[in-house]
Amino acid sequence: MNIPWLTRTVAAASMTAGAGALIAGNLLALANQPDSGTFAATLSMVAGHRTMWLLAACLAVAGPLLWVPGVLAAPAAAPSRGRTLAVAGSLLLATGLAVGVGHFALFFGLLGAGAGSGLPADIVEQMVTAEDSYILGSIMLWVFLAGLVLGTLLLSLGLRVAQAVPVWVPVAAVVFAVTTFMGGPVATAAGAVAALATFVPMAWALLRVPGAAGTRPEGTPARPREHHG
Repeated sequence: MNIPWLTRTVAAASMTAGAGALIAGNLLALANQPDSGTFAATLSMVAGHRTMWLLAACLAVAGPLLWVPGVLAAPAAAPSRGRTLAVAGSLLLATGLAVGVGHFALFFGLLGAGAGSGLPADIVEQMVTAEDSYILGSIMLWVFLAGLVLGTLLLSLGLRVAQAVPVWVPVAAVVFAVTTFMGGPVATAAGAVAALATFVPMAWALLRVPGAAGTRPEGTPARPREHHG
């Protein structure tokens, strides 16, 4: 499969920028979490750091949007072997990320709105709990998690079968999948490192996809000019 240089570059940038933005948004929110961990303390933190919370929200929402083009282009790095796995993983991951936009908008938006409403913390907590238990919010959360985890695993396996990424990429994908369901700063930091170790090599694999027909791939010597007698 031949892909123009610009398309490859945009896809690789999408992969790295999307993953980086989503990770940065979640780490920014985590780094400012109060030590007590109570809902009232969290709400107070959001109310006292509204600019930070809005920035974290924008990063978390923008991450999946930026990420999707690169994810959909990733199977190009597996033109034959591993393509079925790569395509299935790409579609699952893209679906999870698309739904994740709504999930993160609800999570960050509801807490931000609650912190700015002036309502007592217990009332805001009841609202957040009600939203978490509402069927729409639950479906969005689980579709996002299922697509993110299963899609990442299948995509990394497909690209490894195609030998487009190093052997440790599927291992990093497993670590990323496990830490996704764990809480706490250590698991979050480990998940961020594992995510970068998974998706940066995928972006690099996209850059190595052959160029469009009529262009000369990097490292290929120019064809000698034919002489006609």
